[in-house]
Amino acid sequence: MPISHGDQLFEMIQSLTKAEKRNFRLYAKRIQGESDAKFLQLFDLLEKLKDFDEEVIIRRLKDSNKSQLSNLKRHLYQHILTCLRLMEIHKSEEIQIREWIDYAVILYGKGLYLQSLKLLAKAKTLANKINHDILQLEIVEFEKRIESRHITRSTTERMQGLQDESTEHSQTNLHIAQLSNFKLALQRIFINKGHVKTEEERSKIEEYFRRKLPIQEKDANTFFEKIHLYHAYYWYHYLLQEYDKCEEYASKWVKLYASEPKMIEMDMDMYMIGMHQLLVTAFYLRNYPVFIDTLDRFEVFRKEVYPKLNYNSQILSFLFVHQGRFNRHFLEGSFLEGTGRTLQHTLRRIRRYDNKLDAHKLLIFYFKIAWLWMGAGKPTTAIDYLNLILNHPGKALREDMQAYASLLFIMAHYDLKNMDFLDYVINNTARFISKMDDPSKLQKASISFFRRLLNAKPDDTNKLFLDFRKKLEELKQSDFEKRSFIFLDVESWVESKIQHKSLAQVVKERFERRLEQNS
Repeated sequence: MPISHGDQLFEMIQSLTKAEKRNFRLYAKRIQGESDAKFLQLFDLLEKLKDFDEEVIIRRLKDSNKSQLSNLKRHLYQHILTCLRLMEIHKSEEIQIREWIDYAVILYGKGLYLQSLKLLAKAKTLANKINHDILQLEIVEFEKRIESRHITRSTTERMQGLQDESTEHSQTNLHIAQLSNFKLALQRIFINKGHVKTEEERSKIEEYFRRKLPIQEKDANTFFEKIHLYHAYYWYHYLLQEYDKCEEYASKWVKLYASEPKMIEMDMDMYMIGMHQLLVTAFYLRNYPVFIDTLDRFEVFRKEVYPKLNYNSQILSFLFVHQGRFNRHFLEGSFLEGTGRTLQHTLRRIRRYDNKLDAHKLLIFYFKIAWLWMGAGKPTTAIDYLNLILNHPGKALREDMQAYASLLFIMAHYDLKNMDFLDYVINNTARFISKMDDPSKLQKASISFFRRLLNAKPDDTNKLFLDFRKKLEELKQSDFEKRSFIFLDVESWVESKIQHKSLAQVVKERFERRLEQNS
């Protein structure tokens, strides 16, 4: 295998759990000869280091030079991977299938092709059970190769069956690859351009979808054809801001996994992504019954499977569930409650995963925390978190989110009556929004409102808020402004000023009215 860089080896050792480290030491002692004594010494040394330092390692490993260390690192890296594979083989059916295929290759090479076919049949049964279409095709192609080169006395039906299986699995894998590519293309459109903002953009996306969709829903027959199709539909409707349709396809996705629990075990990440997308769209729609039911089920699921999750899956579960917890407080208006246990748990997890979280995800959390403190009536603390966003180097946060953070920053300083500072902040934000590629109407209307508010006489303030509320009601009618109101609930903040109530009280009363209407 290729030589691994020392820091990659160090990173892998640091990622091992206590159980994995214990198993590796047992494995190393079983296979270790006199010539292998040093690779375990290197493992123990790297495990104790806080940072990778090659010079320190060479000094501490007796009779070693740079060249020897390079070979030793490669040796250790390979042994760790082998040990992890042995540990995972009893947990991962995919690894088990691949091992059986490897054994079948060995048996075939020894001329034991009937034994090889028997093992392939066993592997194919398991691959079919877990809907692994690629491995099913690989196995069938191997069976065909053996049958075509040897007289195995197979029946005509058997040979025709292999041909039919090959054709079917080839078509299925083609569909899955096409759907996966299509979903990624839709995702890339969103990353580059965001949601559609005009009727012309909507028409272009609708035409693109009709022209490029690989298969229709009625033609998706296998598990992963359906999953990838639902994912593509989700992103299509997400681009169009059709959140009711997003909720529909996310729900289909989650229900399909629930109908085949084995598949949840096989790919927990994909199931959690479906749950997350259902949570997000239910939040966007303010569909509290679906939201709270999904969040509760997600919490139970996460608690049950957490010990089985790998490190990456643990991070995903943290991101999805903790965002859901914040959104619950935003829906209910329970901001102050959220600053307690919910916030403290999230901050602990952020510290734990700090070096594994990309900057965008971290800044999104800071934005949510800032809004939580605003709702709790603590604008000073909200500003602390907004400063972490606004002073962050580079462009980790999307342009539109940067604008929302700036507008929330203005709202917080207005609550604190920092009028002298507001002039500078409003002008800065106005310049930023004017340079954006495509600012939303809400962003432009908000900065215009704050400019008028700053220069208004005290007696005119209430009328300005009333006029702005009317403007917000007009903007909400636009299909292209839906997401703006989701990310920045300026409407509730304005209402709190008009009614002389706390922000939390306004949100809570609106939440209770919505529950009554839906009951």
